[in-house]
Amino acid sequence: MNILTKVLTAVSFLFTAYACTQDAYDKGDGAYSLMQADLVMAYTNSDGLLDRFVTDDGAAHRLKEPLKNGWMTTPDSAYRAAFYYTKSNDGGGTTTIHRMSRVGVMVPKFITDMKTDPVGIESAWVSKNGQYLNLGLNLKLGSVTDENVIQTLGCHIDSLMAFPDSTRAVRLLLYHDQGGVPEYYSQRAFFSIPVKVLATDTIHLLINTYSGQVERTFVVER
Repeated sequence: MNILTKVLTAVSFLFTAYACTQDAYDKGDGAYSLMQADLVMAYTNSDGLLDRFVTDDGAAHRLKEPLKNGWMTTPDSAYRAAFYYTKSNDGGGTTTIHRMSRVGVMVPKFITDMKTDPVGIESAWVSKNGQYLNLGLNLKLGSVTDENVIQTLGCHIDSLMAFPDSTRAVRLLLYHDQGGVPEYYSQRAFFSIPVKVLATDTIHLLINTYSGQVERTFVVER
């Protein structure tokens, strides 16, 4: 994506691409008792169908059958996503996806007209492969009839610092414009910030929450 990530609010698209029911808690050995959850890079084939994905710890998976998806439509392309899946035990090395959601990618930019409407933050971590700083946010949503009423998120580069020992640090601010969207309920959403483009050793991330500004610091490998 470009500077900002738009959030659709009329429907809860974040977790509805694939749905599943789960009753595996009765014996602990149900169909979903071995289900895993990961942020991934998902790939489409030449027909625009999802056929494989790679988790942030480097595990590669291929699907039993390629899937048609409403937002992964470009042939031979890569998408950032959150997958709930199980690996096959038939020895074939295939994987079944039970649920998936988009993960917005926010490329850090210099944003001149900053907005810092509050969000809720559940988690923040650097992926095992060192490619992304991942955020689990709670966004306030509500049904709207005007398609132009949307909230927007992005990542602003506030400052860059270089030190005598050749290390570098960057200070990032989360951009968030509620955009007139009603704040009736909260819904979790994941976002990823590419870190390699920053060529930094330390990231200081500032997020305005409903309890005030929060700063998180992360050490990354260049």
